[in-house]
Amino acid sequence: MPWPWARARSEGPRLRLFVASDIHGSDVCWRKFLNAGKFYKADVLVLAGDVTGKALVPVIEQAGGRWRARWMGADEVVEVGPALEDLEERIRFNGFYPYRCTPEQADLLRTDRRLRGAAFTDAMRVTAKAWVALADDRLKGTGVRCLVMPGNDDEPFLDEVLASSETIENHDGRIIDVAGYQVIGHGWSNPTPWHSTREKPDEEIETDLVRLLEAASGKGPIIFNPHVPPYGSGLDSAPELRSDLTMVSTAGQPNMVPVGSQAVRNVIERYQPFLSLHGHIHESRGVVQIGQTRSVNPGSEYNVGRLLGVLIDIVDAKVASTQLVAG
Repeated sequence: MPWPWARARSEGPRLRLFVASDIHGSDVCWRKFLNAGKFYKADVLVLAGDVTGKALVPVIEQAGGRWRARWMGADEVVEVGPALEDLEERIRFNGFYPYRCTPEQADLLRTDRRLRGAAFTDAMRVTAKAWVALADDRLKGTGVRCLVMPGNDDEPFLDEVLASSETIENHDGRIIDVAGYQVIGHGWSNPTPWHSTREKPDEEIETDLVRLLEAASGKGPIIFNPHVPPYGSGLDSAPELRSDLTMVSTAGQPNMVPVGSQAVRNVIERYQPFLSLHGHIHESRGVVQIGQTRSVNPGSEYNVGRLLGVLIDIVDAKVASTQLVAG
């Protein structure tokens, strides 16, 4: 049964949110996200999970001051200096991490899984720390709240890095009061074919979410932010995959199937928060209504440096408007 504020108009503060998700290490998307408060005149920035990138790109030292990288299906050889810096910038633009190394180190990365994992984690950590420093420089004193939580693809170190920030608030597994609204975050996902870092069975997700929602009961209107969209909502449609991760297609087109969380669906239908924010499924950008809950997924095109978002105006504990935006 919906809570009282989901059924009747109540007096409450005005609030404008800018919501994005799944930037996966794209440096340009992070910079656009930090600037969105000023650009859209938003009170609160919300990044709804999956902050870090997906791959390490070795940039291998060659004779004569040259460097080589396998990038976008081709070998690139560049001179040290501006050309090398440009190559690394293009790698970061797409959400990957350039990693300078010798040929011997590159061989070890290919053969030693533990070494490769450690190098990848180190690269992610260095970038995350730089992002936090940039956020503190850009947002301190602006009055813009910035909520960022890890998603299923983010390793545990990210919690520690986010906690070091003066301006970023990690809302994963927490209830954060924002101008009288209770923001509830949950960055974990139901199991995926990729066996990512933060996955758990749907039953455990439902237990987590019920605990958070019950703890927030009576404290104010809920802004609900599970990283994973509700099952069968249209915000969770992704290409169907076979066991070998190849894509199932029909008439040359990907066969789209729902892959969201039934637990998230269950708790939305039961508790009816007035707003729920999601991410996780890049292809399913949109806004839907589930009973009295407005649910959004900004989608993601991080790999081309395009920041997708949703601008949400809230008045008196109701969603006054939702606008899909891109930059």
